[in-house]
Parts: sequence; C-alpha cells; structure tokens
Amino acid sequence: MLNRRRMSGWTASVVILTAVAACGREPVLSVEEPGPDSRPPGVLTIGSVSLNPAAEHDVFRPLAEHLASRLGSVGIGRGRVVVVDSLSTMVNELDAGRVDIYIDSPFPVGFVVQHSDTKVLLRRFKRGAEVYRSVLFARADRGIESLADLRGRVIAFGEPFSTTGYLLPKAALVSDGFKLVRFEDPAANVPEDEIGYVFSNDAENTMVWVLKGKVSAGAVNEDYFEALAGSRVGELKILFRSKAVPRNIVCARGDLEPNVVRAVVGVLLGMDGNAAGQVVLNSFEETSRFDVFPEGGEQALSGVIELLPFVEEDLGR
Repeated sequence: MLNRRRMSGWTASVVILTAVAACGREPVLSVEEPGPDSRPPGVLTIGSVSLNPAAEHDVFRPLAEHLASRLGSVGIGRGRVVVVDSLSTMVNELDAGRVDIYIDSPFPVGFVVQHSDTKVLLRRFKRGAEVYRSVLFARADRGIESLADLRGRVIAFGEPFSTTGYLLPKAALVSDGFKLVRFEDPAANVPEDEIGYVFSNDAENTMVWVLKGKVSAGAVNEDYFEALAGSRVGELKILFRSKAVPRNIVCARGDLEPNVVRAVVGVLLGMDGNAAGQVVLNSFEETSRFDVFPEGGEQALSGVIELLPFVEEDLGR
C-alpha cells in the first residue's frame, strides 16, 4: 500500500496528465509567482506526465490560471503547474494528497483510478471529440484479409503512450489471444505464431510505412485515417475498428474537499459559455467543452478497465 498524507488548510493541488511511460526522476515543479496579498492563500496545481516539462507547462498554465482566478470563494487564489515523468509517480502524488485533479486520456486515467483513490468527474472534448477509436489497416494488395493474417508479420504502432496509436489496438489484439512482441527493425523475422510490432513514433509515419510496404499494417486514430491516407485511401483495407473510448477524462482524488470539487466542476462546465473561458479552452489543445458522462464516470471507463491488464506494464514503467 502506498503511504497517504493529507494537506492542511486551503492548499489544493490539481494535476493533469498527458501519459507517457517513463520513470526514475523526481517531479518537476513549476510554481507561479505569488500575487497580491488580497488574493486567497490557496494554490490550485495543474500537472501533467511528460518528458518535456517546459512544453507541458505551457500547455496547462492558462487553464491553471483561469481556474484559480475563479475559485476565490473556496480559498483558491493562485495557479500552479506540476509535471512528473511517470504515471507511477503521479499515483504517489495523488495518494500523498499533493494532487487533487488530473485530466488525461482513458488508459492513463484507468491506471491511476486502479492504483489510487481517484474518482471520475467529467469528460473533456479534446479537439472537439467526445470519443475516439483506433483502426488497424493494411494495403489492399498485400493479401491480408484478417487479423490472423498478421501472424509472422510486423505492424507499426505510433508513440508508446498513444491511446489510439498503441494502447487501444494492442490491448484489443492481446485480449483476443494474439501474441505481440516488440522489435526494433521493421524487417525483423517474426515467428509464425507471433505478431511483431515496431514504433513509428508518429501517425503520419505509420501511414507512410504501410503505404510503402515497410510494415504489413499500422494503427492510427480513426478520425485521422482518411486525411493521412489522402488520395491513396483506396489502396488501403481496414482490418479492425476498436470500440470507442472517451477522448479525455477529468478526475479528482477521493479525499479532496467537496466544496473545492464542486467549485472546480462548476468552472469547467461553464467555460464554453463565456468569452474568456472559450479562449482558454481553445488554447488548451482545442478543447471545445467539458461535460458530465451521461452514463456515469465508472460506466464510461468500464471498457478501458477491462482492457487495462493487457497494457498495464506499458503504463506503469
């Protein structure tokens, strides 16, 4: 069990994750300069998991400042951004009470919910999308008619922390009984009972590698599939479409003060209804709005939780 420590007074920490599997360094803290003495003393901290803390800070700082400026009634007067380098570290931060809320894609959220006292609050429409799914595709002239035909071949995934480019399709394949093995070389010889995979590190690279025959198949976000293929989309065959999963999720640690939770939720829900909020939403990776899960947060995440064991090792590094 992880040790748990609670913070005192009005201090609150809000952490937002962008998942990446890495570990071994202490959290990188970026603290806003204190403002006028008239502001409430509480601190609202927004954080992320990333190997590029400076860039990540720039992404989340406007949201931290916007929230803090509207939470004076619950004692919050300043915003802060915290960046750590692994989900395991974020679990520790949550259980220590230094993290109140984080926002991320479904697999990182599922991992943290499973390993800490964290509750799902809202969904985030990142780049306007409520949900997204993965497609696994091949060239139509390669004689690949089904997923079973991928045994003995190499496929391309995107980045190691991508939901639609890696985590979702890998989990779906492994849950269906396929044995996936990572290789560094797309030209590797793969045993007939295995599916080999390499990382292209970019969805555009994945598309190019499939079209050029460098790999036998690839996985990308379905929303980008046709745009990535362009005029050559007719040369491709979709082998598999995953189930849809939530695009992004907002969570809170279980022991966060209820009045702070209600206030944060209220601000997030109202951001698309005012000009200042819309500006911040657009700068926050083209978020269109936040809203509640109609079916409830636990139900919305249930499909991801079922697949999580098949990629948990990737997330927990």
